Amino acid sequence: MKYSHRLTALALALLCLLPSMLSCGKKSGLSVDKEQALAHLEASAAAAEAKKDAVKKEQIAANKVIAEQAAAKPVEAKPPVEEIPLENPDEYAAPAKTAEVYDPAAEHRALKIFGAASSDGDYIAVYGECATGALVTVKNDQGTFTVQSFGGNFAARVKNPANAASLEVTQSYNGTQIGDAVTWQGNIIRPNYGNDWGVWLGGENQGFFHKMIPDFTHTNLLDQATLDSVRTRYATRVDALKTIGDGCEMIALLIPSAMTVYPELVPAEVAVPGEGESRFDQMVKVLTEAGVTVIDVRETFAAHKNDSLPLYYRYDSHWADYGSYLAYVELFDYISDRYPDASPRKFSEFTWEWGYYTGGDMPYYFDVDHGGLIYEHTYIRKMNFDLIPAVKALQRYNDPESLAYRSYSDEVVSGKTYNSGRDNLPDLYVYRNSYGASIYDLILERSDKITFNPTFSYTYNIAQIKKTVPDYVVYIMSEWDFGNIIDN
Repeated sequence: MKYSHRLTALALALLCLLPSMLSCGKKSGLSVDKEQALAHLEASAAAAEAKKDAVKKEQIAANKVIAEQAAAKPVEAKPPVEEIPLENPDEYAAPAKTAEVYDPAAEHRALKIFGAASSDGDYIAVYGECATGALVTVKNDQGTFTVQSFGGNFAARVKNPANAASLEVTQSYNGTQIGDAVTWQGNIIRPNYGNDWGVWLGGENQGFFHKMIPDFTHTNLLDQATLDSVRTRYATRVDALKTIGDGCEMIALLIPSAMTVYPELVPAEVAVPGEGESRFDQMVKVLTEAGVTVIDVRETFAAHKNDSLPLYYRYDSHWADYGSYLAYVELFDYISDRYPDASPRKFSEFTWEWGYYTGGDMPYYFDVDHGGLIYEHTYIRKMNFDLIPAVKALQRYNDPESLAYRSYSDEVVSGKTYNSGRDNLPDLYVYRNSYGASIYDLILERSDKITFNPTFSYTYNIAQIKKTVPDYVVYIMSEWDFGNIIDN
């Protein structure tokens, strides 16, 4: 609870007690003046508020002096992180993807349509279930549209400008139809969540947020004043961190959005990839110039986007466990140069459990599913080695059948520190958005002590960081959420 809120609550509590205070005063022969008590409470609250404002003004003035000093000092450009290849890179990656196979003897999933919602322009997103391995065909008066099953699920992008639809849906395998056609008639859902939370459907069942488009089209480039501000601010922080312990290093783990990794899934009617420098490129450059160690996983994700495990969920905007694992490998491959015992775990040290999981945010924002109706065929990562108690106690998901992270729960809260009791490993202070919820157990497993702060509710606080004496301050930030770095 914020300090001012605590004062208000205390004042209200004391006000509630005034009647009993007055009563007790009468019984004991004391005289209590209610107006005098109220005036005293108001004066105390005002004095405390004034003191808090004074402290805040002092902090702002001190930060301004530090920023001016940093601006006057030339920034020493730091070269990009040298990428040292893993000794056996195949041991840190999933095998190549293979095509789904339809097996009529084992298949029990019937063709089913859950609903249809407005996607982009004249197109709609049609969600349903089908046979594993099937090619789903949707016909209406606008034409024929197909999508390949993903584990017995499908999300088809269909042209349908009207407010209602009449769809004939069939499924086939190797050119042979499976079962009977299904007819679906109904109204098209018209969700209205704005550009931040509005969604649309691309190819191969992949959903996207509207807010990903400016990064994709390179129409949100930062102006020079903003770049200079970010450079100065982070150069100041890098210098301050060097005075902590044996020298604390700042690392920015920058995660591309699904659109950046899968441009081929973006229909030309929605957006065309931008040319030249992107905002992502700008962030890598300016943070590197400020002395931050930048780990940019775009190249790694591009190299592994056709592996057997997908990098991102189809029905959710977040990276899947395999994407977060690959980023973890890069992060701790770098850290292990200083802390050899922190080298990343191999792919085979984890169990990747495929199943049907609900909780994806895309069907929710399409208004097709607000109650666990639609399940995506995907996987979750589990550690198949002995766990230390601190890691074993963590729960990343709300329930065993949901992909919804516990990122907003008490599991990882602002300023909470976890200890694993292994001083041969590094101490970390991590700023993360909801993407970080998929990776924090991996980070703790390779750390001695770790403190988390969510970027959606934090203010950078060097005094708080100094208390934990970390070896690294790590930002885990997704591309469409770079504002948390730019503005904080």
